[in-house]
Amino acid sequence: MPTRPPDLIVFGVIMAVVLFVLGGNIYTLVRTPPAIAGGANEIPILIAPGLDLQLGLEGIVASVTIMIGTLGLGLLYYASKYVFQPGYATRLMTLGMILAGVAFLIITYMFGIKTAQYYG
Repeated sequence: MPTRPPDLIVFGVIMAVVLFVLGGNIYTLVRTPPAIAGGANEIPILIAPGLDLQLGLEGIVASVTIMIGTLGLGLLYYASKYVFQPGYATRLMTLGMILAGVAFLIITYMFGIKTAQYYG
């Protein structure tokens, strides 16, 4: 009789699938755009302006950024288990807030480029 896979492996596979979908990689697979596009004077464009297209690298960066934000929020939750160790809980909460904040700033910056607010 086959045994059930460990919960950590099941969680990892489900998390990878969710990050793959949230990063927009299904769209990238269907459309097969180039990984990096070239702009004026052969300067590489890593994030294509416009909400109707996505480069290959954008989906990967978005997936990794969402993973960093999720790790930060997970650390905030995990810190609540150390209520009787306030130093350790504070360090976990600080790291969690930094990771979640950095992920938010990166996603906001990427969205600004996609909507041409920061594109020059």
